[in-house]
Amino acid sequence: MPISRFETERYQRQLMVDGWDQEKLRRARVLVAGVGGLGGLSATYLAAAGVGYLRICDSDKVELSNLNRQFLYTAADIGKSKAMLAAKRLYAQNSEIEIEAVQDTLTETNAVELASGCDLIVDGLDSHADRLKLNKASFDLKIPYVYGAIREWMGQLSFFNPPKTACLACLMPGDLDNPGSTPVFGALAAAVGSLQSTLALRYLMTGDNPAANALLILRADTMQLEKVTFERRPGCLVCGTAEPAGPRR
Repeated sequence: MPISRFETERYQRQLMVDGWDQEKLRRARVLVAGVGGLGGLSATYLAAAGVGYLRICDSDKVELSNLNRQFLYTAADIGKSKAMLAAKRLYAQNSEIEIEAVQDTLTETNAVELASGCDLIVDGLDSHADRLKLNKASFDLKIPYVYGAIREWMGQLSFFNPPKTACLACLMPGDLDNPGSTPVFGALAAAVGSLQSTLALRYLMTGDNPAANALLILRADTMQLEKVTFERRPGCLVCGTAEPAGPRR
């Protein structure tokens, strides 16, 4: 069904972008795992752009220490469910889309269930161990996965599309989590989350993956952006035995 006059007015500025396909976005289904500093920003831009269905998953409740970087929440929200609040506020921003809130902890068991039926996974997690669970679900379901992470002045970004590309476990197979809280600030979270949503929108409309087999590293203290290429690791426990497949879409 063609986009309506209301949608044409809502999205008029992005419809002017060369190659923009609003109908594809309206049919798209995306899982955003974690709606904190990265995922909350990514979800906001995906909702604003008119992605037709967002499934947002987060088991956490709002804490005061979140508020330096998580703009879907306020001090009045402390102690409340992030997933439920995020869904409410994203729907208030764009009531033309469908938003499903899942207040649950990501596990190896439910990762596949959460991602099932989606066209894309966007990573808003803050634990590498959890990202590896999401990566495994991405490989098992053959659903592309937009990875993002931040720490101090450094942000990282990549786009895994198994079995056509390497997976996160090829690049970072081990436990990278450090004890205690991760040092982060809001502007870097916004920068990486914005890049994640940009990659997501580009893929959903065109199928392009400009970050295939590449890790983008943003060093905010020196304003440098590096691109490090890598390949599938033959011994990878997730995708090492997979054969490359034809285009998914």
